[in-house]
Amino acid sequence: VEAEIVRYPSTYDNAEGRIVGVFGDSESTEANYAAILREHGISESFSEQIIAISERVAAREISLEGRTDLRDKCIITIDGADAKDLDDAISVEKTDDGYLLGVHIADVSEYIKEGSELDNEAFERGTSVYFIDKVVPMLPEAISNGCCSLNSGSDKYALSALITLDSEGEIVDCELCESVIRTAVRGVYSELNDVVEKGRDSNYYDKYKVVGKMLPDMLELYEILARKSEKRGALELESTESKIIIEDGEPVDIVKCERGVTEMLIEQFMLCANEAVASWLFWQDMPCVYRIHEDPSPEKIQTFATFAYNLGLNVSALKAKKLHSRALQGVLRQAKEKGVSNTVSYVMLRSLMKARYSSLCSPHFGLAIEKYCHFTSPIRRYPDLSVHRIIKCLIRGEMDYSKVEHFAAFASRSAEASSENEIRATAAERDIEDLYRVIYMSKRIGEVYRGTISSVTSFGLFVELENTCEGLVPISSLDGYFEYNERAMTLSCGYTVYALGKQVDVRIVDADIISRKIDMEIVSME
Repeated sequence: VEAEIVRYPSTYDNAEGRIVGVFGDSESTEANYAAILREHGISESFSEQIIAISERVAAREISLEGRTDLRDKCIITIDGADAKDLDDAISVEKTDDGYLLGVHIADVSEYIKEGSELDNEAFERGTSVYFIDKVVPMLPEAISNGCCSLNSGSDKYALSALITLDSEGEIVDCELCESVIRTAVRGVYSELNDVVEKGRDSNYYDKYKVVGKMLPDMLELYEILARKSEKRGALELESTESKIIIEDGEPVDIVKCERGVTEMLIEQFMLCANEAVASWLFWQDMPCVYRIHEDPSPEKIQTFATFAYNLGLNVSALKAKKLHSRALQGVLRQAKEKGVSNTVSYVMLRSLMKARYSSLCSPHFGLAIEKYCHFTSPIRRYPDLSVHRIIKCLIRGEMDYSKVEHFAAFASRSAEASSENEIRATAAERDIEDLYRVIYMSKRIGEVYRGTISSVTSFGLFVELENTCEGLVPISSLDGYFEYNERAMTLSCGYTVYALGKQVDVRIVDADIISRKIDMEIVSME
């Protein structure tokens, strides 16, 4: 149920509360799902008024007036097979001195005007929320999946970043323009990965003939940008992503997700565009909603260094007075060679600050980029929409002193609200995933699985299974008196030592849907 507090407790009286909503059976998926959404303030639906406004706005006809016509260019989108809000498209041309990378982003600001009812709705939501079996969009479907989605064969408004790169992948120039584009093909990651691997033998070869000449240049530029990213010290943390398969509302399988070359290609192209746009605004002394990632605290890095040293890794570079991401990159490289990269990445991630939005420019530590913003997903992220508004005011020649002041205040409000909404959405997504994982494992009580110790605490140890489900082995279930070493992050009793990264066999003891917790017990340890 949902309750509200009527009277808070005092020295002499208990608290009192009133039931204001009933979600349903506490063991049912539907009731728990609804409770999580309510807990995080996620609204699945839009009001009839907002829907009516969005449908009216989306019905506008496309006009070339005041825009650059790029419909003759070979421009494609590449997304997952189930994606509906296609907000980024790319084009690549090889030049005498390097490359011209076109990153063409849905021009959402053409439809969502600042201060409008649609804008207020988007500001409050801040981001689309992606659950396992549904999406709660930031914008109504008529806009997110309709007029703004860069569907193939249709004329669409875009904000295009035409980025000139030299042969080493360095950004030489960035031109931003309001454009009209028509994507040539709706690319799908798995299909294009198959084409890259098999060439003419791929079942999808004919579908992608239209990009046949551009594809080698795309792959070539990706390799250059990936090398550049590694050279500057960008952190490539190993993460085990999984997909929970749902049938008839119930989880039936959990499978690991593998990223192919085209997923990493799009990631590099979007990183390049975000860096280019942030630098473009910064050097013109314009407001911007930056994406920043502060340096980690020395205390947390010291704790991480102790952990890595105990694994036999060389951590001398972490003792530098000014820590650079390349030092952590070197530790990750050693961990990969020793086969413990997943565990080291997990602990390293907990040692880093959380990235956030800010109106003040500051480096992004994890990406090793001095100036960075989010520009590429305005359908699903409000900060990107904010950046688009500032850019368009500037390229239209409408920016003056009063507008600069206005957008500086707007960027500050947008950054603060967007950071808060991102945290809220991430927590909701994680809770829904945990719910489905617990439901899946509740059908497997008593079964034994191989897993890796992912965290050690004073009250027990957490084990992550190969299917990415994680559970707690309470210290009370361990045979013997175990002592917790906070610096080494171990539980030990005599010669038995449970440490991060160790492989163990565990039995599933319980899976509580309400608390979304899985309990395990140790069967054996390598």
